[in-house]
Amino acid sequence: MRSFIFVAAAAAGLANAHESATWTSDVTVTATSTRTHTFCPVTQATTCDAADATDVSGNHGHHDGNGASNAQDAWWSIWQSQKTNYGVWDDWNTASETASATASATTTDTGSGNGGHGSGPSSSYSYSTSGSGSGPSSSYSYSYTPSSSTSASATSTTSAAGCPTYTPAQNATYDYCNSASDRSKWCDEKSIKSDYYTNDYDTGVTREYTLEITNTTLVYDGTGPKLALAVNGQVPGPVIEANWGDTVKVTVINKLQDNSTSIHFHGIRQFGTNDQDGVPGVTECGIAGNGGSRTYTWKATSYGTSWYHSHTFAQYGDGIRGPIVIHGPATANYDYDMGTVMIDDTYTNTAAAQAAVIAHFGPGGSFNTLFNGKNKNPDPVGPGGAPFSWGLKPCRKHLFRIINSSTQNSWIVSFDSHKMTVVAADFVPIVPYTTTTLKIANGQRYDVIVEADQIPSSYYVRAVIQSGCPSGGANSGLGTANAVINYEGATPVTPINNTPITNVTANICQDEPLASLVPFLQKPGGSATAFQASASTIPAGSVTSVATNDDGTVFQWYINNAVINVNYSQPTLKTLAEGGSNDLISNSVILNQANTWVYFVIQNQFFASHPMHIHGHDVSVLGTGVGTFTADMISTLNFENPTRRDTVMLQGSAGPGNPAGYTVIGFETDNPGAWLMHCHIAWHVDGGLALQFVERPGDITTGKYVGDDFKGECSALQEYESSSPQGAKLSGQSGLKARGYSDELDFGLWNGGAKMNIEQYRKRYAHRHAH
Repeated sequence: MRSFIFVAAAAAGLANAHESATWTSDVTVTATSTRTHTFCPVTQATTCDAADATDVSGNHGHHDGNGASNAQDAWWSIWQSQKTNYGVWDDWNTASETASATASATTTDTGSGNGGHGSGPSSSYSYSTSGSGSGPSSSYSYSYTPSSSTSASATSTTSAAGCPTYTPAQNATYDYCNSASDRSKWCDEKSIKSDYYTNDYDTGVTREYTLEITNTTLVYDGTGPKLALAVNGQVPGPVIEANWGDTVKVTVINKLQDNSTSIHFHGIRQFGTNDQDGVPGVTECGIAGNGGSRTYTWKATSYGTSWYHSHTFAQYGDGIRGPIVIHGPATANYDYDMGTVMIDDTYTNTAAAQAAVIAHFGPGGSFNTLFNGKNKNPDPVGPGGAPFSWGLKPCRKHLFRIINSSTQNSWIVSFDSHKMTVVAADFVPIVPYTTTTLKIANGQRYDVIVEADQIPSSYYVRAVIQSGCPSGGANSGLGTANAVINYEGATPVTPINNTPITNVTANICQDEPLASLVPFLQKPGGSATAFQASASTIPAGSVTSVATNDDGTVFQWYINNAVINVNYSQPTLKTLAEGGSNDLISNSVILNQANTWVYFVIQNQFFASHPMHIHGHDVSVLGTGVGTFTADMISTLNFENPTRRDTVMLQGSAGPGNPAGYTVIGFETDNPGAWLMHCHIAWHVDGGLALQFVERPGDITTGKYVGDDFKGECSALQEYESSSPQGAKLSGQSGLKARGYSDELDFGLWNGGAKMNIEQYRKRYAHRHAH
């Protein structure tokens, strides 16, 4: 039997619900209440919630736990007998209730008392109670605020974290096929153990989206308004959401005034659909401005988190970007999917103008960092702005889908006072591991679970620029960019500004350790024998300054001893399908054999690091390190179950004069097409740091890959460019994420002043970039 003693205090000054009520300042109510209840410890809270669903339907702040008193239940019974009096509390000094029953437990584990909150049928009173139980950790405090409404709210605190009862809501549009108690399951008898590389899972469902690209102005952080390129009127654009095995159709309408565009679905392998990859000059010509359109169709063969973005000029830095969520199973359980966390950088210039400045003068710092398009003004005396925030439910596990969609920065992400359980890297589910910091490079994604197990309050989510990454030093004044998590039931406050977490390895730009990124679905990375027979070295990262036709110079970045220079009117896929000469294909590596493992040692030749993104494949990352990779280092590579992902950091060095790094990758030639591999720092790929893997060219035919829609898009673009030369490439540009505006547009219209060309801009503004 459990006995509870609690004290009721009637607060003076409350609005009387019954004017004749006689208030007693200190009234003691003794109530003994026991009952039969099946409960489970905090560690099994999700299961317990399901069992208690009918018991808590009254939503009156129910709580239970090993040793936790049902103080409020006793109060509830007393109040129910008095509720018709509405505020006549003077007879409470004689009220009591006694019941008898036995308590039972489903486990021998123990848990602390769980607090709760909810709503009751009336709140026209003020009441506080405290209760003690015979078990451990069972003191509670409740407060009620008078109201004339028909609902009441209750908050609770305990000596351990309060654990209200919640029922995780399912997404009405997307059938999750699993629950919080077991996220490993999925539809159609699929599960986390199913091999998604077979590419044969088809739900028969098609999800359709329309993306309209427009010129606009937006305010991100209280500064501005700023010129932007919006997707459906917003930045980031709307989420593209589907289930594993669905078909996705995305119609893009380009209403930009002076530019063509394209949409790349980052990380989507496009198995058998190379022409849907969205890379102008490689897999398509591009979508003409002033109303041009096309529809991309692809299969969600993998599941997890990614993003879509323009692969034309520097457009994604100006706003043409948005999240992708493919629902599927997970390697650890969670209660709530909190959606995507897109972390971006923004500049005083537009990204288009910034690309041109950096091409001529070298790297510069970003002005601010955005979480899902929002943040405070970084200038302490500047106006406006607000951090992005999420509400967490106490004691529950929350899935965050983190995306680095920046143009140049790599981050270290952390949740103040909370740990992250990492369950996926890019589109690959991994064996869960726990960390307090997460390194995430441009283009990478991580799914992490954060448990709300701290004192209910508000906490910062931080993104620190990795100091050893390109432009990291230029951003040193920016410090830490913050979003906020608020515990539900706690009053939101300004979080304590604890010392930001910094890079644990000074001056080295890094990925998460490969040893931590263990794929749950085990796949070998070929073999050491195959590696020795076929591995090639790709030198990358050297940079030169070359003259341009505007009497200036630009930096060009090399990979495989060349810079890429694509031709929009003659994309690679068209050349291949028509049997054209390989001389028309810029900076390519030809892979003729089918279903064969190929290996590449990417050897950095410069101190800057490069996040390398590979289209069309999840590559096996066999090894990475600092220095020059040599043949006697093969034994250090992991062929058994290596990390798989689509974006991997090519390490630089700790500064000029120190050895740079290498990354060893491999993949199987099972996906015919022209697949780009490039640095995902926009300014580097603008300068040429990209090559094409031309995979199984003999399997690329006109009928399969270059249909009427493809040809029609190319014709429309040629007609558009003849009347809109602003969208043409400039001298020294790769055509991939390049500037894409004429010199006058770059430095006049996009900077709000009189029109000027690059030389005029250089003379007027060069000093701003010399500090």
